[in-house]
Amino acid sequence: MHEDDWTRWAAARPHPSVLHLDTAAAGRASSATLDATAAHARLEAEAGGYVAEGRAAPVLDRLRRDVAGLLGSDVEGVALVESATAALVALLRVWPLPEGASVGVAPGEWGPNLEILEHHGLTPVVLAADADGVLDLDALEVRLRTEPPDVLLVDQVAAHRGLVQPADDVVALGRASGVPVWVDVAQSSGHVPLRGGDAVFGTSRKWLTGPRGVGMLAIAPDHRAALRVLRPAKHPDLPTVHQLDSGEAHVAGRVGLAVAVREHLGLGPDRVAERLREVGRLTREAIGSLGGWEVVRPGAPAGATSAIVPTAGQDAVRTQERLLQEHSIVTTACLPWRAPLESLPGLRPQPMLRLSPHVDVTADDLERVCRALSGD
Repeated sequence: MHEDDWTRWAAARPHPSVLHLDTAAAGRASSATLDATAAHARLEAEAGGYVAEGRAAPVLDRLRRDVAGLLGSDVEGVALVESATAALVALLRVWPLPEGASVGVAPGEWGPNLEILEHHGLTPVVLAADADGVLDLDALEVRLRTEPPDVLLVDQVAAHRGLVQPADDVVALGRASGVPVWVDVAQSSGHVPLRGGDAVFGTSRKWLTGPRGVGMLAIAPDHRAALRVLRPAKHPDLPTVHQLDSGEAHVAGRVGLAVAVREHLGLGPDRVAERLREVGRLTREAIGSLGGWEVVRPGAPAGATSAIVPTAGQDAVRTQERLLQEHSIVTTACLPWRAPLESLPGLRPQPMLRLSPHVDVTADDLERVCRALSGD
């Protein structure tokens, strides 16, 4: 894809007041997405919330179809909720797991996911991984044959440092052994393609650059009959997974997401993924030549997200604040709670600075952040 496409991507968004290197927290929505969200909110005030939702039904139906394609599902298998976290909670509420079930996870599993699992009485089990934290597929195949957990939960892209897991391969191994695989795509939907999973959940607000307050959950056909779903008298005939939709919903956000997803599909998910891999490579190359900072596992599989750690005694949290206040550069300081189980050779738990630019980042942008980091 030509560089002009990424220039147009940037031009389609309000002019930023900052250099935005924080898509992994919240991406920059396009003006069209923002306008659609605002227009629906205005319609709710003018015509009534439920009337407005009814009028938006064709857009919302199209959104569900588009999301199904992104998550490797079908239309009947997709629920729209408030967030990726809400999707995981809904999944745990309806999936027929035994009491105290074991959940196989990678060493870098997202800390809040672990907290939710433990709150529901489940037991996370750390799976074997290589020195970069990538799941060892050979070891996993043996584990699934000899001592399988009740379910596998894999973050396709780790939130704290952008590590990409071989999610499609994990799903294939799980299905071959009869162990369901749940895939967290909060950091990968719109970033790294996925063919599907037994359950897949994610969010609107990151790489898809949709509004906040919208999440997605897809459940594969083989598991729907066993779901413990409440069927209210109000909507008894809805498809099983649709019963998991949040009723008191941010419908305006869903309308906005429908626009954002269409924009993403128009660019081409594979082309976007290719560009984001290039963005990550260019970011790591730029930081790699900078004194005082070190890229975390620069050779590990990754997309556009990179994590760096100080090598000269700097405080990553204070650096994140200084970049924003003095240089108008938005990043995230990632503390160890984001991946509390991660303990890898040569990678001690410590604050990291996360950089996650989108497709429009330029060489000048990367030079700017390097100059700013050199001030520490």
